[in-house]
Amino acid sequence: MDNPEAQEYSELLGRIRWELLTGARAWQEGNAGRARTCARRAVAWLVQTLSHMGLASYGSHVGENLRRLVADETLPEAVRHAAERLQGGARAQLSGALYSLYPLHDAGIILRHFAQRLGIADEVMSMLTELNLCDPPSASL
Repeated sequence: MDNPEAQEYSELLGRIRWELLTGARAWQEGNAGRARTCARRAVAWLVQTLSHMGLASYGSHVGENLRRLVADETLPEAVRHAAERLQGGARAQLSGALYSLYPLHDAGIILRHFAQRLGIADEVMSMLTELNLCDPPSASL
């Protein structure tokens, strides 16, 4: 690829894909914590790219990314709620606080939204469809 932007997007999509694949494997193995971590990292790769492109800044690490997404009232409610659910982990689950039942699907909601801003919506949607992450599964762990 001669186009540096196209190469950057290709690398970004590869990183996101790897995280989602790793997360999906972890989920199938019953490791919801690992799946949640991978979902968060997939979101962080895309969200942090927005900053590099001068489009938006949601912080420099995964936790900050999610907190700022939740607080950004300019984002669609579905995106903010998905980010809020992804913030919750094992402690949230144990305490009865909000957490994601389907972290990879919540990541997909966020990824689809921001992929549109980067002009890679078709590629991200294709990836999510291929990995069967467009609709939450009917049964949880």
